[in-house]
Amino acid sequence: MELLIIIGLVIFVVWLIPTLHNIRRRDQEKTDKRNAFAKWANEQQDPHIVSMVQNLLREKRFKTWEEAAKYVAQTLNKPSPEPHTNVHANDKEGTPS
Repeated sequence: MELLIIIGLVIFVVWLIPTLHNIRRRDQEKTDKRNAFAKWANEQQDPHIVSMVQNLLREKRFKTWEEAAKYVAQTLNKPSPEPHTNVHANDKEGTPS
């Protein structure tokens, strides 16, 4: 009977150690990601970019803040889909008024 208890405890300890190590490693990765995002956010000149990235992450549209930041940067760098109005487009120089 005592042997079964000792074997059970050994099995439990063998399972517990890697499990606790994995939990600690995962928590450390989350902390590192939060710190990296905070550093990036402090370096940004435009608070709207940070806000957009946070909203995308909250909506779970991206898995990492880096992907969301790339998407926001690409979106903001795209030319406007609206046609540019040309002041001279309706100017008819050759016709008398």
